[in-house]
Amino acid sequence: MTGFKKNLKTELNIEKESDFILDFFPNVKNEDWRYTNLKKFVPESITSQPFKAINNKSILKKINTFYKKAKLSKKNVIFFMDGVLQEGFSDIPTGLKIEQLTITKNTSLYLNESGLSFRAIEKKSYSGFDNFFKKTKLIELNTYLTDFPYLLTFDESFSNLHPLKIIHGFSNQNAFFNQNRLLFLLEKNSTALIHEEVINFGESNSVFNMVSEFVCLENSSLDFYMTQNDATNSSLINSVFCAQQKNSTTNFNIFSLDGKLIRNNILVDLIGTESKSSVLGTSLLQSSGHLDNFITISHLVENCQSNQLFKSVYGGDSSGCFCGKIFVEKGAQQTEAFQQNNNLMVSKKASVNAKPQLEIFADDVVCSHGCTIGAIDEKVLFYLLSRGIPETEAINLLITAFLNESILNIKNNEIKTKLSKLFLKHNHA
Repeated sequence: MTGFKKNLKTELNIEKESDFILDFFPNVKNEDWRYTNLKKFVPESITSQPFKAINNKSILKKINTFYKKAKLSKKNVIFFMDGVLQEGFSDIPTGLKIEQLTITKNTSLYLNESGLSFRAIEKKSYSGFDNFFKKTKLIELNTYLTDFPYLLTFDESFSNLHPLKIIHGFSNQNAFFNQNRLLFLLEKNSTALIHEEVINFGESNSVFNMVSEFVCLENSSLDFYMTQNDATNSSLINSVFCAQQKNSTTNFNIFSLDGKLIRNNILVDLIGTESKSSVLGTSLLQSSGHLDNFITISHLVENCQSNQLFKSVYGGDSSGCFCGKIFVEKGAQQTEAFQQNNNLMVSKKASVNAKPQLEIFADDVVCSHGCTIGAIDEKVLFYLLSRGIPETEAINLLITAFLNESILNIKNNEIKTKLSKLFLKHNHA
């Protein structure tokens, strides 16, 4: 954990809440945010969402309607509303323990051997987390505005037969600045399959500042899916930090469809030998949304593997940015790390910026990166049109072919079916 100590600096605008919040926002002079002016996506009168249990009848009705429409049972579901665990809408499976932390002192991201508190590892010349915290205060802001986060601990008895569905619901009776923070601990030899989603049950034009921290102990395995599909003209800032010990494996899969702004900060530190991580992103933007993926995988020890693959389709007036980095520490020999970013532009008004990066301080490594930005092949489109296929349908076929690989690689059939319905049936102009 990056700390809970709430000592507000005297120079901050603590008299007016919206000014206090905006003080923490990065501007375009910050290199990591140069393509995304965050302040233009946030209402000037923004206030923070209070943390409380739900008792509003209209919100309760919307939640029940959501469960029915999504054909979602309460089995294997963890439901949070406004940052508070709702046990009445949840079913905590065997092998998972959920507790709310009440730590009142500064702590760090890494768990100690007892798993009860967090500590820092030996300092290296670079840490993806430390470097990130120096450039943005949004995690610090989340700390100030989050009461106390929840710790989800998975042990060896947790079953991956069905995915654990984690739903973050927000009531948003006004245009709120919402916070949420979860800590995930995968104990030795444990496995976890998680599908996470954010649902806005209230007013539009809100902002969600989500922070998740994963600690994967020796021989653990994590498959994490997140669906980002908000039709309420709201903005999502999603920050994920993961530290992996020896022989652990993680797969982060981010599927982005709709939203005013989607910003994904995914940072993985491989701190144990023979650990592996994949960070995969699939996006399909149709209107005027902005998608920003900032990915850093840091190889801090030898004999580790990583993979980044991001495929995005941009239509309408949408825009996007991909900033992906592979960092290899001095001495992290026998590293294998790959990065690929492919962007398909289906509208002349759409735009994207890409910034693939390699930062390598070891000499016995296999690392590569690649990036493509292009429009639909006119010859292929003409061929489909000449066979009597309408233009809209032809474009959909080409988009499906472009994204199909990402969907087909999903191992869990339940998640694959849901995402196929979202990504492989849309019309584009």
